[in-house]
Amino acid sequence: MDDLSIECDLLVVGGGMAGMSAAAWAAERGAVVIVVEKAAATGGSAVLSGGVLWTASSAEKMRRYGAGDPALGQVVFDTYPDAVAWLRRCGVGMSLRMDVLHGQGYQIDIHGWIQHCQSLVEQHGGSVILETETLELIRDGTGAVTGARTRHEDGDVTVHAKATVLATGGFQASSELRARYIHPNARDMLLRSNPVSDGAGLRLGAEAGGEVAGTNRGFYGHLVSEPNRWDDERLFVALSQYHSEHALLLNEAGERFCDETLGDHTNTYETLVQSGSRALCVWDARVHEAYATVPVVSIGVPLDKMQTAIENGGKGVVAETVEAIGEFAQRQGFDGPAVQAAIETFNRTLREGWETLSPPRTEDWRPIDKAPFYALVVHPAITFTFGGLTIDAGGHVLTPQGARVPGLFAAGADAGGAYGHGYAGGLALAMTFGITAARSAGWA
Repeated sequence: MDDLSIECDLLVVGGGMAGMSAAAWAAERGAVVIVVEKAAATGGSAVLSGGVLWTASSAEKMRRYGAGDPALGQVVFDTYPDAVAWLRRCGVGMSLRMDVLHGQGYQIDIHGWIQHCQSLVEQHGGSVILETETLELIRDGTGAVTGARTRHEDGDVTVHAKATVLATGGFQASSELRARYIHPNARDMLLRSNPVSDGAGLRLGAEAGGEVAGTNRGFYGHLVSEPNRWDDERLFVALSQYHSEHALLLNEAGERFCDETLGDHTNTYETLVQSGSRALCVWDARVHEAYATVPVVSIGVPLDKMQTAIENGGKGVVAETVEAIGEFAQRQGFDGPAVQAAIETFNRTLREGWETLSPPRTEDWRPIDKAPFYALVVHPAITFTFGGLTIDAGGHVLTPQGARVPGLFAAGADAGGAYGHGYAGGLALAMTFGITAARSAGWA
């Protein structure tokens, strides 16, 4: 029997925040859209998040804290107001403005938004097809992408489309790709994300002539305490040690290895590349009260991070002296005397010669000297990747020679380069480039 063949204006591969936003934007402007999603439900990693749509509060902060391709970061910053205005026009639930890391944002009804996007697609004659794998993109004689061959348990379907957007969510679920494109230690990194974003978009794009440069090793993640189980998505936030940016991070040799104040998401990469791919996170009573028991955003649930970590298998200690912290570190395979000396040297340097501190700190020069002291062994966990297909500011997928692959666009984590060693909002990245890809494909 011949494979089924269907036609549409826009094919979107992936039903997360980026893909559904691209699909809904185009559908609202008259396109017939087919969304193909490998998972059993739409939403991807977005519906596992707290639903906070935020980004850098200025173009300068985007360049500093996003730390990726300036032109792509500018797209996120410039398109963010359009995204917020669209959400409001669609009646999506939204909080008042809130401070988030190095920017500003709103908590949105993320589940409601994904459902609204699907409704828009269906109202305009399109479909969202679940549990369907995209096997390959198809091209015409000129090399233009004209759709894809897909596989569902009911049979194979060829989708013909005027334009195709890849938005499969990155490659964080592939241990092989993590090791290749991020760091060898990343092969065994914990996954705090959906389990289906395994690099399919990168493979499809590369097979169609797009470039995966593989030079962007950045990713978004957090340092987590050691879990005795990792099958409950609620633990992704509960065990994340966001307050590491106010603490000290020491490697197995008992040495500081990064500017902790750049953010827990940046500390996660720095920890990944250390010996043993772990660190000792050390803080004091001041940090504990101000940061380790307070949610990172106002809509979060207050948790005592040390207590929660220990209850779920973490290795940590609360002690009255720095010497006791060193003894604990020794038992965990760290150089205990070096840990004690590092804490004491850090405190003395901040009082007597902060300008000589190495590595330096960009923020928070207060010493860690108020008992009790806290120490927790932490490990990197990944949410989504920053490297992907090379794109231009319009979301067009580019060849290694810098030419556009006709008919092919990428959005969200499939589009590499907007962020580098930093971070300025995952939902914002996904939604703004979803909008941008749909605009560039013809639905401005």
